[in-house]
Amino acid sequence: MHKKSVFFPGCIKVVFRKGPLGYLLQDPTEEARVINVNPALQDKSAPKKEELVRQDALAVVRQRGGDASDKREVLGEYILQFGKYKGKSFRWLLENDMGYTIYLIKNLQQEEAMGVFTSEGPSKSSLLSFYNYACSFNEIQFLLSYVSKNLGAPAASSEGDQLVGFGAHAKSTWQEIWNNRADGYASFILGATCVPGTRMYKLQQYLRNQMQSARPPVVASSAASKPTVRECDAEHLPLQATVAV
Repeated sequence: MHKKSVFFPGCIKVVFRKGPLGYLLQDPTEEARVINVNPALQDKSAPKKEELVRQDALAVVRQRGGDASDKREVLGEYILQFGKYKGKSFRWLLENDMGYTIYLIKNLQQEEAMGVFTSEGPSKSSLLSFYNYACSFNEIQFLLSYVSKNLGAPAASSEGDQLVGFGAHAKSTWQEIWNNRADGYASFILGATCVPGTRMYKLQQYLRNQMQSARPPVVASSAASKPTVRECDAEHLPLQATVAV
């Protein structure tokens, strides 16, 4: 007796962007670029717990007629609870910014190798789930292997994507610290005495550079080019005749 196959009309597969030779494109899409340059579009709400994210994802898959028993399909509907793309689905990130995806994977692997990675908190749980989801694709495994052999560990897609890595804001990026500087944490870092080479020192240098870039250009004063009152008066003084004695 043949087992009856079940058809799920609402199944959605990841559509990887590939170049002419079939390699995954790592540059962000235009939609991702818009989010990168406009912090106002980034989700600043509190991260949700993993179980709530899972239940929401299951509801989405069932509603569109997908396979709720397919773990990878369900994970694709998980919503990111960290970073600049917070609020977007796992699948969306794979389709829109592969470079950032590879950065997240390599950064987590480095933290694990150093023994500093922790899965505590909704943001870290979300990162770990995304890591497992992304690494389940052969295309990404191939790209990771290629990057490791040919390019070494990839840098962050931008300097601001670096994770703080310490303290209460360990899970935040440098860019998020700068964007949320009104909360006072950036001022605390800027005023701290840091040991060169440490994570705090590097964050401090980044914030200083951001402050320098944010300052309005200094307009040269035109006062020097204007004659003083005394000079103006001197121009109108009558010439004294030379009197012969």
